[in-house]
Amino acid sequence: MKTLIRVYCFAILLFPLCSVAQSKNDTLCIIQINDVYEISPLQNGKAGGMARVATIIKENKKHYQTFSVVAGDFLNPSVMGTASYENEKINGRQMVDLFNHIGINLVTFGNHEFDIPEKVLQQRINESNFDWISSNVFEKDSAGNESPFYKLSGNIKQPFSQTYTLLSKHKQFAVTFFALTLAANQQNFVSYHTYNSSLKPIIAKQNNSKNVLIGLTHLLYKEDSMLMTEYPAIKHIIGGHEHQNMKIKAGNGYVTKADANAKSIYRHLIYLNKKGLPEISSQLINLDESINKDSSTNLLVDKWEQIAYQSFRKMGLEPTNSVCRLKDTLNGLESSIRFEQNNMGSLVTDAMIYNDSLVDAAIINSGSIRIDDKVAGDISELDIIRIMPFGGKLIDLSVKGNLLLQVLNTNDSRKGLGGYLQISKGFEKINGVWYLKKAPVAEDKTYKIRTIEFLASGKETGLGYFKTDNPDITAVTPVTNRVDNTPVDIRKQLIAYLKANF
Repeated sequence: MKTLIRVYCFAILLFPLCSVAQSKNDTLCIIQINDVYEISPLQNGKAGGMARVATIIKENKKHYQTFSVVAGDFLNPSVMGTASYENEKINGRQMVDLFNHIGINLVTFGNHEFDIPEKVLQQRINESNFDWISSNVFEKDSAGNESPFYKLSGNIKQPFSQTYTLLSKHKQFAVTFFALTLAANQQNFVSYHTYNSSLKPIIAKQNNSKNVLIGLTHLLYKEDSMLMTEYPAIKHIIGGHEHQNMKIKAGNGYVTKADANAKSIYRHLIYLNKKGLPEISSQLINLDESINKDSSTNLLVDKWEQIAYQSFRKMGLEPTNSVCRLKDTLNGLESSIRFEQNNMGSLVTDAMIYNDSLVDAAIINSGSIRIDDKVAGDISELDIIRIMPFGGKLIDLSVKGNLLLQVLNTNDSRKGLGGYLQISKGFEKINGVWYLKKAPVAEDKTYKIRTIEFLASGKETGLGYFKTDNPDITAVTPVTNRVDNTPVDIRKQLIAYLKANF
C-alpha cells in the first residue's frame, strides 16, 4: 500500500501542469538546483540527496525534453570536500562525479567555487561532462590579462561562453541563458565584470519574441530582482546563493531559488501559450521521502561516503561513533545562524571555553557552521563534522576593549554573511551597551577571547581588520591538549563538551 501511495504522489508531482503542455507543442523542462554541498540526504535521510535529484531528472525525461542546471556553489564547501583521497583533498571531486552521473547539463560559478585553489578548480572543470557558462567572471593571469575560463579536453582548450542557447525539440522556440556571479570572493586569478557591462551586449541581441532570455545567477535576490526590473527582456532568473526557496515577482517574470542541498528543486516548464508566445510555469518540488532514490546514483553516493569516512578516521574522528542524544533541536540553518544569536551558536561557543575559567569569552564566525540544517536526537561524530567541516585550531587572543567593541558593534552589518558572529553567553547588550560577565566592556581593558585561527586571519568578510597583527591584539596563544600538548581542533572540543554535558 505504501508503494502505491508513493507512486501516486509522485505522479501528481510530474503531471500538475499537463493542461498547459499541449502534445502538439514543444515543452521544455528545466530542472533547477543550487547551493548543493551534500550528496547524501539530510534530516536522517528524509530530505534531499543526489539519488533523489537523479530520480526527478529521469522521470521528467520520460515526458519532456529535459535540461538540468545548477546555479552555483557545488564544489565547496562540503564535509566531504575536506576529506582526502589519492593524496589530495577531495575538493568537489565527488560532486562532479555525481553531476556527470545524473546528467547535469549546465552550471555557472558560485562564490564558493573560488575557495579551492586555481589548479584544483581547473581539474574539476576538466573532469566535468557538463557545460559551464559565465557572462561576468573571467580568469586573470599574473600580469592582469583576462580571458574566459576554459575546459581542457586533451590538448584542446574550450573557452566558456558568455551565453548558452537551447532550442526546443521542434525549434518552436529557444532559450538563451546568461550567467552572473557576485564578486564576493576576491582571488588573484579571478576578475569580475559589472552586471550591466556584461548584460548590455547580450540584451541588445534579444530581438526575437520566441527567444526566452533566462539568467542562471549566483547573486543576492535583491540584485536579481533589480536586474529583471531594469531589463524587461529577461523573462526569468534561476538563482542561487540564499539557500532558502523563494519565488519573487520582478519585471516581466520571476526570480526562483530552491532550497540548498537539494532539499527542494524547481521545475520550469516552457511552452507556447495560446498567443503562440513562450510561457514559463514553475513548480517547487520538495525532495522528501515520497521521492524514491535512484539505485545506481545511491551506489555512487555510498562509494564516496566510504572514501570520506576513511579520511576522517585518519584525522582521529570516527563518523559512526555516537556522541550524545540532544534534548532540544539545534538550529544550524543559515537563515537563522547568519542573522541572529541562536542555540547552536551558543552551544558551540560555550563548548570552546568549556573547562577553562581563565578565558573571558568566545566568538566564532557563523560561516564556520555549515550544516544548514536543524540537528536533533542522536548525534554522531559525522554530524559534528557536518556542522563544522573545516574544523579549526582554537587560539586565545588578548584583545583590547576598543577592538572588541568594534567587532561587536558592527556585527549587525554582517547579517546574512559568514562574518556574522556567534558569541558565548557571557556577552549581553543592554540599552545599546555591551557587557561581559555583568560588567560594561571597557575600551582600555584587555580581554582574553577564544576563537579559531581563521577568524583571526583577517580573511572573513567585513572583518579584515580583525587579525593577529592588529596592534590591539597584544598576544596570541594556541590552545593545546593538556595531555600531549597538541593543538585542539574545535570539533574535538565540541565532542568532549557534548559527551560531558548531554
